[in-house]
Amino acid sequence: MSEKKEKNPHEGHRQRMKERFLNEGLSHFSGHEVLEMLLYYAIPYRDTNDLGHTLEDSFGSLAKVLEADYQDLIKVDGVTPHIATLITFCGQVARRYQREQYAFVKPLYKPEDFGRYLLPWFSGQKDESVVLMSMDNRYKVLNTTRVFTGSVNSTQFSMRGAVQQVLRDNATMVVMAHNHPNGHAFPSNADIETTRRFAKLLQELGIKLIDHLIISDDDFVSLAQTYDTAGIFRKDASGISTAAIAKVADKSHR
Repeated sequence: MSEKKEKNPHEGHRQRMKERFLNEGLSHFSGHEVLEMLLYYAIPYRDTNDLGHTLEDSFGSLAKVLEADYQDLIKVDGVTPHIATLITFCGQVARRYQREQYAFVKPLYKPEDFGRYLLPWFSGQKDESVVLMSMDNRYKVLNTTRVFTGSVNSTQFSMRGAVQQVLRDNATMVVMAHNHPNGHAFPSNADIETTRRFAKLLQELGIKLIDHLIISDDDFVSLAQTYDTAGIFRKDASGISTAAIAKVADKSHR
């Protein structure tokens, strides 16, 4: 008499996961389950649940996994170059989707709109960079460009190159943004001075700098909405007083 073959409890698991996703979406999936399912397309015939857990534990969350650099992913036990490429690709697709969600669709009028649009440009960024959002006089986004990587206060930051980009975009208004990857979303003395100089340079060309956002993680500060720096963005503003710069700089070091 032949023994009855024991049923594999994992048989059909992948198909059930796919059906669950198609019926429910990802709202009830944990982070490691999302990664488990993503890994199906890099690992065809092996269980991917453990590696999903390992990735989430290594970086802290699904979001951090998708923000991770290729070189950091490849260091995780079990992650091959193929897997690291897939995860890096998916992370960049997600960020590009967020960036394009508002582009060329509707005007952006308020700092909250600017922040929501620009935050994805800095997601996962470990270095400071400068992004310019060019707009027409109806507040419609014409183009968004990363014009520099490095400190906004660096002597290497080319205002000339930034202005050339704005002119190429045929912009009448500009929002500037840069990030503080390892600090608070608060302007330094040099940040304010750079903003003042850039606003003045654009004003001479008939272009208005309407805001400068300082971004850190998912937080941002609008200099146009900050009392001590709002004067930079007034149409007739020639700059901001040394006392106001010192006052804001003092706050940033507390």
